[in-house]
Amino acid sequence: MNKIQRIAAFVLLLSIIGCSHVGNYLDVAKDKGISKGYLEVLNHWTRKETVYSQFETKVQITATYKGDDFNRAYNAEYARIYYLTDAEKKSREDMQSGFTRESREFFFYAAMAKKDTNDFDRPNSIWTIFLTDEKGNQIKPLEVRRIERITPLMEEFYPYINKYYGNCYSLKFPLAVVEGKTDADVTKSMKILFTSVLGKAELSWP
Repeated sequence: MNKIQRIAAFVLLLSIIGCSHVGNYLDVAKDKGISKGYLEVLNHWTRKETVYSQFETKVQITATYKGDDFNRAYNAEYARIYYLTDAEKKSREDMQSGFTRESREFFFYAAMAKKDTNDFDRPNSIWTIFLTDEKGNQIKPLEVRRIERITPLMEEFYPYINKYYGNCYSLKFPLAVVEGKTDADVTKSMKILFTSVLGKAELSWP
């Protein structure tokens, strides 16, 4: 397979595995028991961006904002599938609520042709990440952590994942007041900027 054929195959693969529309999520997950209601919430809080250069796909990033709305849907779906007791459900909800009070968290999946550039978690990464508001104020992440083991559970709850072609990360930002705005204000108009020598990807949650 020559270079052009490899690029074409990678672009086709990304168009299949990376789509963030509910319909495709349903096609992927319908045999796994994931409910339509959960997939609709996942779709609502998920964004995708692809970086191209001269018809070559450099990177594709898909990210889900793990706010209160998404976490409620996730926990409810988990409880439904695994038949959790009321006590077990409350324990999970309390633990998740504690996390959201401490930081703003995103789950993101990055696929790219060159695996050595998929290094968001490294101190000397080629990538820089910011969370910005509508005025362009920049908030640096508290943590960018690679999720080393992609489990079957993750693949079911985040159907855009393909562990053979990309990496998953947990991305956390501080809860903060930015130029007089409360954290709730910032959440209404969030944008994550991923930038590097390969290009720039912007994901917005209006």
